Amino acid sequence: IFPMASTAPPAGQVHKLTNVEAQRIMAILEESYNKLELIAQVPALRLPNIDLLSDSLGEDVVHLLKEQVLLEQQYEQVSMPKADHAVEDDGNLPDFETLDDELRHSTRVLCRMLREAPQIAARLRDAMLLEGFDGQASETMQRFLDAFGELKSQTYQRLSTSVEEERSKEDWFLDISSREEKASQTLRQLQKEIRAEKQERERQVSARNEKITKLRTELEQIREATVSEIKAIEAEAKAQEEADMNAFTSKEEALRQEFEKLKVDLAQKKAENKDSEEFLRKKKVKNESEVENWISKYDQDMDEKDREITSLRAIYDEERKEMMRLEEYFSKLMIEREAQLAAERVKAEALARERAQQVTLARAATMLQKMWRGRIARRELERKKSGTKKGKGGKGKKGKKGKKK
Repeated sequence: IFPMASTAPPAGQVHKLTNVEAQRIMAILEESYNKLELIAQVPALRLPNIDLLSDSLGEDVVHLLKEQVLLEQQYEQVSMPKADHAVEDDGNLPDFETLDDELRHSTRVLCRMLREAPQIAARLRDAMLLEGFDGQASETMQRFLDAFGELKSQTYQRLSTSVEEERSKEDWFLDISSREEKASQTLRQLQKEIRAEKQERERQVSARNEKITKLRTELEQIREATVSEIKAIEAEAKAQEEADMNAFTSKEEALRQEFEKLKVDLAQKKAENKDSEEFLRKKKVKNESEVENWISKYDQDMDEKDREITSLRAIYDEERKEMMRLEEYFSKLMIEREAQLAAERVKAEALARERAQQVTLARAATMLQKMWRGRIARRELERKKSGTKKGKGGKGKKGKKGKKK
């Protein structure tokens, strides 16, 4: 329960109300204040747990409380401006006068019930505490009670004040008014100074705005100049790119012609080497007598070369995989010119590497052919040796002489 404002005169005054009408006025104010304290104990626009209230207060009291809350909600909706609830269907709401009369009547009945049964307010407060509320009146209602209590106190002072005290208060009020007038003059002077300062400030702001506008204009000019320079640079880059493309095309054509020339030279070399091959075949027959001395050394060299060929083939496979990965990687970069050139360089390097590998394979094939020919030569020598031994056994010294010849 909220503290009630006392009806005793303020401290420092010994006046008592002697007028019957003044006493009636104070009694009405006191009664109104007490009723406001009672009605403030009812939650605004909603109730706590209905089941809990029904068990502790009874159905009749709960019904009266629900009706009070419903009337307050309807009164709040009707009191709102039409623009705030234009979308709501308020056809079921009564008009303002009827709702006002019903709410007054319900409030009087509720105050009478709370005054006759103070335990209802205590149980309402307990129910609100159970739901996590502080059990006190709303902030708006508390301010209204404070203002009403202040009004009651001022009314009591006014009714209990004599003529002399009233005159003294009027003099005091005139003094305060004079001071207020002087303060108003000072305020006007200060406002005038503030306006002057504000005008000066606006002038400075205007000057700064003009400066900012000028700087923005210069910035826009710089930006336009920058765009023009960028376009010129792009045009120059495009011309340079076309020149590079033309140079590349010319160089490519020259290299293609050189390749054709080398191809013709290769055909000529093959024709010339054919004659040399015939000469070398004859020379090979002459050099067969020296082959036997090189057979043992040749076998050792062939084993070593075989291992070298195996390692070269492994390196070749790894480099071929790396070349395929690089080709796949650089094919994705063909969109841009620089990437295209890089891809072409990689392809050229890969081609050179492949040619080197082909040369290596050609050498390896040559060595394999030499091995094979060496084995054939060894078999021929063995066959000849076996034939020579048989000849020695049949001819004797005559066979030896034939060998010397």
